[in-house]
Amino acid sequence: MNSSLKKITYTSLLIAIVFIATVVIAIPSPLGGYVNLGDGAIYISAYFLSPVLGFLAAGLGSMLGDAYLGFIPYMIPTLIIKGTMGAVAAYMFKKKRFALGMLAGMAIMVFGYYGFEVFLYNNLISPLSGILYNSMQGVIGAIGGYITIKVFKKSGIKESLIIR
Repeated sequence: MNSSLKKITYTSLLIAIVFIATVVIAIPSPLGGYVNLGDGAIYISAYFLSPVLGFLAAGLGSMLGDAYLGFIPYMIPTLIIKGTMGAVAAYMFKKKRFALGMLAGMAIMVFGYYGFEVFLYNNLISPLSGILYNSMQGVIGAIGGYITIKVFKKSGIKESLIIR
């Protein structure tokens, strides 16, 4: 398969996987927003893609999830926050720093949404309540992503499937 076609195919597939993981199990948070499995799919995307393509898969898949679930004001911030999360994780994974990539991804997500909600609500205090839920989602996503990546590695999937 030609390299450009492979990149387009993988990125499109991973956008769809992030979207599905985001919307299939979306648990509403009592403080607004929702907890989902999309972060695990973001880490899987980061494992297989370059930082630029990881940004696209994570950002677009998550943003489409917000649109589908009706969280319209979050769409653009989600594109930026989750996209950056995917890009940074992909960069760190490329350097074989998986734990650091996941921790950086969680920090970007938690503090990115806190910053957006400070702007949205014009308040420094009330967005603090989202830190717990976003942290919980980040940990669940990191565990799910880590386990899935380990399964890919142990299954003998060829490294040629990874786009760097």
